[in-house]
Amino acid sequence: MPGEIAVVCSRADPASLNIYERLLELRSWQCKEDYSSYGRWLLIIHDEKQTRLSGLDDRLIDLGLQPEMVVFASRHEAKAGLPWLGGHFTGIQEDGQSKLSAAASSGLRSFLHNVANQVLPGFAVSAEATHHGPVDLKTPCFFAEIGSTLKEWQDRQAGEAVARAILALETKELPVFLGFGGGHYVARQTELMFKAEVAFGHLFSNYQMAGVNRDLVEEACQKSKATYAYLDRKSLRSEERKRIEGILAELDLPVLRSREIRAKFPLPGTDHSTPA
Repeated sequence: MPGEIAVVCSRADPASLNIYERLLELRSWQCKEDYSSYGRWLLIIHDEKQTRLSGLDDRLIDLGLQPEMVVFASRHEAKAGLPWLGGHFTGIQEDGQSKLSAAASSGLRSFLHNVANQVLPGFAVSAEATHHGPVDLKTPCFFAEIGSTLKEWQDRQAGEAVARAILALETKELPVFLGFGGGHYVARQTELMFKAEVAFGHLFSNYQMAGVNRDLVEEACQKSKATYAYLDRKSLRSEERKRIEGILAELDLPVLRSREIRAKFPLPGTDHSTPA
């Protein structure tokens, strides 16, 4: 079926299992031999660690499935242990080499809006910088996560909020930006996804800047289908900012500031004709 979305869950992850069980409760799924289906949603569960999956594109083809998007239901761990809901794209940087999966840019934006609309008290909502695996997916994908401790991973309300956000996913054509700078939770890039009609593809935080080179930016651009870039200028050292800007200029990728993004791509019903 065109526009199918595969939701991949793991029994080895308590948050993933929580989301899986809530999905089963929310819809009447049709059970197949190795997966379940409901409309355009495909539900798959396995016993491995989500971040260590490889060859998933081929596994899906073997099941006769060719979804347009893959969503990994997952836990999120953080030392601060704060209640959190969000998502990110996957990729790693090692020894000057990069590996990135295709990014479901509009999918992540839709998920963040959907989960934020459910207003779970005490839970922060944001995107994260691109990190960990799987790194070999050609099907656009993102992780949908519950953080940050076992209490939240097993919280039925949190699991249901993520499940409902996944079942409400919409994909639409939006301008896609690459993001550079900021902390791991990319606050300004997240804010732009809520305040402008744009999506972000691969996102790279300050701590990742040393590994950002032309090859990585070019790969991120291709795997995000990005046509613009955004720099969190206040967070970047001058020399790093200039180096990234030079790479983006070489790749002919326009860089817009926050106010330019809000003015050029306003949310429906808003007027940014005179940006602040």
